[in-house]
Amino acid sequence: MKVKTFTGTHRAAVDQQVNDWLARSNVEVRKTSTAFKAFRETGWDAISGRTTSRRALGIAISVWYDEPVTKVIGNRPTDWTFGQ
Repeated sequence: MKVKTFTGTHRAAVDQQVNDWLARSNVEVRKTSTAFKAFRETGWDAISGRTTSRRALGIAISVWYDEPVTKVIGNRPTDWTFGQ
């Protein structure tokens, strides 16, 4: 089982990343989880000329999946040699 995590600050963009990846890959999804984290930064803002607080929401969506199994039929050599 493998895991792939998608992150961002816009919910729709992260959802689109997950949906695009699922459409491209041929995987069997086993489990998904979503995590949210509030970010806050306080610092000097050159536009307003004072210290301001900025807030954002971080989103992480993890997808646990199994890759498709390719079916191998025996060991096929490139050239066959038949005995007499």
